[in-house]
Amino acid sequence: MLHSLRTISRLVRPLQSSHARFLTTLPKPIPTYLPQWDPTRRIPLKVVPTEPRDVARDDARKRERAQLCRSKNFELPSLDADPEHVNRDETNRLNGFLRLADEEPDLEGLHMRLWEIYRRLKKRDSKFVYSVPDEAWDLMWKLQEREPHKDAVNPRLVTLRKDMHKCRRYEPVGCRVQYLDGLFQNGHEEQALEEWEEDRQGANNLSRHDYKPEHLELGARMFAIYGDPDRSREIMEELFELHPTYMSSVAKTVFRAHTSSDLVQHHDMAKKMYKDYKGKSGEDMVLEDYDAFFIGFLEARHLINAKMVFRDMIRGHRLATSYLPEEVEKVLERLHLLYRLATDISKMTTIGLQAISALPEAYHAHVFGQWMRSALAMNAPNAAAQLLDLMFNHGFRPQTNHFNLLLKTLMRSDDVPNISNAENIGWRMIEEARKASTKYRRAPASETISKWTKKMITLLPGEETKRDVPKANVTTFAIMIKHHASKLQWEHVDYLTRRLKESGLQPDSDLMDILMDIKCRQGKFREVWEIYKSLTDVPEGTVGVFPGGSSMRCLWKTLRLALEDPATRGDPDLPRPRELLAETVQWWKHCQARHDAERFLIGLTSTDRGALSTLIIHCFSYTNDIAGSLVGLHILRKQFGILLSDQVPEKIHSQAAWVDLNHITEHERSRFIHNSVYKKNLEKLGHVYDMLLERRKQRLGISEDDYAQLSVEERNDLGLNTLSEFIRVIMKRSDFPESVEAMIDHAKEQAGVPDMSTGDMDAFQVA
Repeated sequence: MLHSLRTISRLVRPLQSSHARFLTTLPKPIPTYLPQWDPTRRIPLKVVPTEPRDVARDDARKRERAQLCRSKNFELPSLDADPEHVNRDETNRLNGFLRLADEEPDLEGLHMRLWEIYRRLKKRDSKFVYSVPDEAWDLMWKLQEREPHKDAVNPRLVTLRKDMHKCRRYEPVGCRVQYLDGLFQNGHEEQALEEWEEDRQGANNLSRHDYKPEHLELGARMFAIYGDPDRSREIMEELFELHPTYMSSVAKTVFRAHTSSDLVQHHDMAKKMYKDYKGKSGEDMVLEDYDAFFIGFLEARHLINAKMVFRDMIRGHRLATSYLPEEVEKVLERLHLLYRLATDISKMTTIGLQAISALPEAYHAHVFGQWMRSALAMNAPNAAAQLLDLMFNHGFRPQTNHFNLLLKTLMRSDDVPNISNAENIGWRMIEEARKASTKYRRAPASETISKWTKKMITLLPGEETKRDVPKANVTTFAIMIKHHASKLQWEHVDYLTRRLKESGLQPDSDLMDILMDIKCRQGKFREVWEIYKSLTDVPEGTVGVFPGGSSMRCLWKTLRLALEDPATRGDPDLPRPRELLAETVQWWKHCQARHDAERFLIGLTSTDRGALSTLIIHCFSYTNDIAGSLVGLHILRKQFGILLSDQVPEKIHSQAAWVDLNHITEHERSRFIHNSVYKKNLEKLGHVYDMLLERRKQRLGISEDDYAQLSVEERNDLGLNTLSEFIRVIMKRSDFPESVEAMIDHAKEQAGVPDMSTGDMDAFQVA
């Protein structure tokens, strides 16, 4: 009891640590032109096979539809009942407005004039409604339907519906289309398509709508969305054959049905549809139309066709029409979507060549930069060198970022001449930076293009033969420092570090990572933390550095090495695992809402996500903090989506073996290990864990076969809950349940997640 009271009194003390802090820096904003959507991740739709139909009957109905279109009549006959011919004049006026509505339905005020004449005729002659043709009902309905009304239900449409029922007429095509579209949109796709086909075949004894453009357009759109490109294209072709002047965007929907398919013949047809649509639209084709086809070709992974549409946007003066920031970002957004399809350096080369030929010179620096970046990502040093030659040969002045990308690419190569050449270029750039008095500021691409002038990138006559290197920036220093550190050439590292400090260049996250890694490799763990704090915990209004995922991983690696060494384990200038965990949680809150959060997570976890859990648990095990281990595991799973590694349960068992030894001396601990009792205790704890896991399976009704069928995540969650129960069981051996939960709650508060659950059982429920 006395021990538990001491534990509780210890827990309620305020946290006293010089390391408790929060990040004061923020990540750089994401440029608006960088797309969040990746077309290469789209899964092609499964094409629904077209059902066989009666060809002879279809041809007959098609001829009937053509005849009905030619004989279409929406004019009312003149009435001679009134001796003063008032009705005749009104009827002729109504016919005139109906003709106008058929030719120019968007004419302002037309719907109100037509409605007033219709009301007067109906008021003067009760039999008037019986003489209204079907097409006239359709026109009046369409005209009144497209006009917005303040009420939820348009009263004019209600009146028209009553008048049509009064004279035993059908509902207009707009009403029928609305009904079928409602069925389709509410999940009854097959019923909607079946009823549409019945309309088309005349199998439902309803008045004919199958020759009207609205009905044909709906059918083409529904079949396209449903996944039947052939049927949708067949209906669309008949639509434009019967109604050549009908304006509709259905062609774009049918086109997307073809590009969503994974069949080659559909992709070939999609290209033809684009050319037909472009030829038909001419100068009326707007940027949104181009985008519909551009996105479709991207989804189909058709780089050649996507480049063609991109070029047509520019040639059609719908893109790159000015250097206004919003116009520049439109270009860059579509250009970066094209880059998504550059899966190898040859494809990127085709994109770069076309972009250089189609876009104004202001965009060339950005295009070359992305081109060089692809050479780096694809480990193509020869391509990077040839690209730099291409810039010079075309009178283009390569900038610092282009040379930095070349350095990275060459240094990744195993070829000694490439590495030597990179070293030579890098040192020349650093020498140029020493001579220069101005500081380098890397501006966003959209800002650089908007403020572009020809002298920024164009070489003067004779300069193409000099090929001078630009001055180094902070990235150049980072590349060279990392390179010489990897070769253990510390004298070069010290010299470059001094030069960097003298230059006054603002460090970035890459440089911070390199400097931290160097100090970590040298065993200067305290300096790693000092570098991190000096760059990320800055006063308000001061430029700092926001750490990347690799920065946080370096901190955890440093802490593990420091805690592993008895000489540095108790260093008061290093953070405790709980404090570093809170720092990591705070850092992730700034990252996880971004669409590029995966990039930060990859830096944190490297190639093996499970290894991070082992790394963090190692840190907690050195401080004998089993409650912190429990909180850390749940944070990794719930905050970062990281699963447990196979080594975590074993490490938890090893850590739990020390729980009962909190009050013995270090000498006794040493004897405890060497007399094999520790090994027996580990085996005993392993049996306890296995027993808890089996009991949990029994409670959940999971057999061995069921367990084998569980997904990786389901097994992980089952194991995490079992570990949480196991840790509480071990902690209860030396503390009361309320003390155990208080210790866990305290760990959660220190880690910055006070409301997070840590398992499905608390200390009062476990055995």
